[in-house]
Amino acid sequence: MRRILPGPHLPAFVISLIIAVFGALFVASYSIAMGDPHAHAVPIGVVGDASDKERLRGAIDAATGARFEAVDVDSRDAAVEAIGQQRLYGALLMGEDHAELLISSASGASMARIIGQDTTAIEASLGTRLTVLDLHPLSQKDPAGLVLFYMALASTIIGFVGAIQTRVNAGGLTLAGELGWDATRAVLAGLLISVTVGPALGLERFPVLWVWAVLAATMFIVGAVYSIFRILFGNSWGLLPTWVLFVLISNPSSGGVVAPELLPSFYEFMGRWLPTGATVRALRDLTYFPDAIHAEPYLVLGCWLLGAPILFVLLRRRRFGTGPSRAPNRERSTTNPESAGTPDTGNPDATEAR
Repeated sequence: MRRILPGPHLPAFVISLIIAVFGALFVASYSIAMGDPHAHAVPIGVVGDASDKERLRGAIDAATGARFEAVDVDSRDAAVEAIGQQRLYGALLMGEDHAELLISSASGASMARIIGQDTTAIEASLGTRLTVLDLHPLSQKDPAGLVLFYMALASTIIGFVGAIQTRVNAGGLTLAGELGWDATRAVLAGLLISVTVGPALGLERFPVLWVWAVLAATMFIVGAVYSIFRILFGNSWGLLPTWVLFVLISNPSSGGVVAPELLPSFYEFMGRWLPTGATVRALRDLTYFPDAIHAEPYLVLGCWLLGAPILFVLLRRRRFGTGPSRAPNRERSTTNPESAGTPDTGNPDATEAR
């Protein structure tokens, strides 16, 4: 192979193959996760007396098959509360002369659309008029419900891209310097994203301080994870596992574009425990459900925020110490033939600096 591709052409060829494969994996992952969403046993409340509930349950089964699961709810107020706490995606009620369908677009725009697609079939099955009420509508400037996902996506990508660029362009930082600038970058970028989406453009209305904290935590986590992979796999390959974890898996499984209950089982499971999914859920609660904040996304982010930097510090101290990274001696490398082709294996920034 080296005879066919001498010198730098062989690694260039290998990189080309890897990029081609990862491009195909990117399309495959996002298409499998989000290309054809299917509901499976999504809880929908039914409200009424015993005969009404049986009728409503039959209408749901006839119209949707196994996609939705009818859950008995005592009253309309109880259904509204359950939807507000995101325990139900909707509820079907039987009135005197018509039926009512309660939905929540903010809980998942994709889910609300799927539920809405079945209204005609449900109405026909019930044989009565059906009205639809959206209890938690999306922002008028975000009718597709994607802005919160874009915020989480930006935090993820900026998290590792910022970490890469800092280490490439600011070689020689101490361990404290690396952590300090990772935190500074996360705080600054999180603030600008929050202010841009909220007060500046008015795309969403949310508590800027709390959203800022969530975005900053996400960026710091992703930067720390990249730093771990960089130490484990080296400067040249540290980006690949980071890209797999966050771009191939975490982003499509986040529930930001397609509701978790519509994702394949693997993505639905991973989305609960990876940073992007936790960020999307935290942002959704802060924006649309401030009175029903869930603890799980904050616990997930907290575990990552605690575990990733600690592991990075331990690996960094063990392999390179806590002092500044020693810059490569360019003059020696260019003038001494014996050292020209020898990389500085003790310096984590040497390869990137070259």
